[in-house]
Amino acid sequence: MDPFLAYSIPIQGLKTGIHRLKYTLDRAFFRHFDDSPVEDGNVEVGVELDKRPDMLLFDFKIDGYSNAECDRCTAAIHLPLQDERQLVVKYGDAEGEEEDEVVFISREASVFNLAPYLYEFTILALPITNTYDCQNDPEPPCNFDVLKYLENNADEGKSNPVWDALKGLK
Repeated sequence: MDPFLAYSIPIQGLKTGIHRLKYTLDRAFFRHFDDSPVEDGNVEVGVELDKRPDMLLFDFKIDGYSNAECDRCTAAIHLPLQDERQLVVKYGDAEGEEEDEVVFISREASVFNLAPYLYEFTILALPITNTYDCQNDPEPPCNFDVLKYLENNADEGKSNPVWDALKGLK
């Protein structure tokens, strides 16, 4: 059975107009993608589909979190994900081709599968670094031992004989 069947939209019999869909992406969804940077989490994606006679317009609103390890203190954190994306799907002869946020499908296509786009847009919502906002949480999940160690070993302003010797090579 196709694990992405739940993300297929039957576009052939769908009436023209606005349609709203909601998806929850979790470990069961992300495990179907090889080398996914998101292994576990809970992401709610609201999709608004505007079906027109010549195209489909999808607006995605992503909100949720990914379980990750903090890059600063290595504690397990919920990395917040929020984003909005749009996808334009046009009917045409160039089926399967993509061109700057535009996907082309055949007029005879009976379904459109959103799974690859849900995955892609969720991955694009990931921040560059996995860090937790400790200052705004009364009970942060931070590993304070690691943070204290990093503070004590910050060598700002101190000279290091190894680097000083390398500076003399100019």
